[in-house]
Amino acid sequence: MKTLRRYSFPYLIWMILFVLVPTLFLVVLAFSDLSLYRLSAFSIRFDNFAIFQESYIITALSNSLIYAFVVTILSFLIGYPVAFYLTTLSEKTKKILIALLILPLWTNMLVRITAWERIFSPNSIFTDIFNVSIPILGTQAAVVIGLLALYLPFMVFPIFSVLDKLDPKMIEASKDLGANDTQTFIKVIFPLSLGGVVSGFIMTFLPSLTAFALPETLGWRRVPMIGMEIQKKFIIEGFQAFSINQGALISILIMLFSIASFILITRVDKEGETLI
Repeated sequence: MKTLRRYSFPYLIWMILFVLVPTLFLVVLAFSDLSLYRLSAFSIRFDNFAIFQESYIITALSNSLIYAFVVTILSFLIGYPVAFYLTTLSEKTKKILIALLILPLWTNMLVRITAWERIFSPNSIFTDIFNVSIPILGTQAAVVIGLLALYLPFMVFPIFSVLDKLDPKMIEASKDLGANDTQTFIKVIFPLSLGGVVSGFIMTFLPSLTAFALPETLGWRRVPMIGMEIQKKFIIEGFQAFSINQGALISILIMLFSIASFILITRVDKEGETLI
């Protein structure tokens, strides 16, 4: 292993330059008055925390938490039966259906968001074919459906990964001891799949919480979310004093929440079997 260690140096350099250095720069921006456009002497300050008293930030954060929670629950209610059904199929059929689930992930996310924007437009393909219109752009429903469509596979795959590795003998033993199908699922299958469920919850909740392109496009900026507010701090309001510093602070706090979530995953799934 020591002889192969030197081959990891390019990866370490990449991580330092494009992960560690930008993160440290964000931390400096978050806790100082440093201007991103005029690099000069700066001082440490904590005034940026006042941003969390602003009503629009509170609204955006609460919206993000609510929508992310709703999307995660819906993903679980849809994804668990799908994952369970996949485990009952033959290997050939299973591989085909898994490939169909993976296929959308190979498409750029912005392309998929644009596709949903066209579907929710008054004149969509459904209007031409079925004479049905789904004009829900700019509503909460459009945002929730879009998030659900984008991140549902991140719920299905971890749960499927665990269920597919369950020992059939444990299910047979449960039935031999007199348990029916419902009791076997509640007392054997579901508890053993909790690692995949926890991973699926976190891997669905986090990207839904921090989304910005989707609510901006499908919500027409009428449905504020915290990702949109961070984006505005860096782009739209970037030339205003301390705007970027406040955006960096919000980003750091979201990042800490993400790190804590992945630590939880490693606690539940120590071997990393459910991680994509």
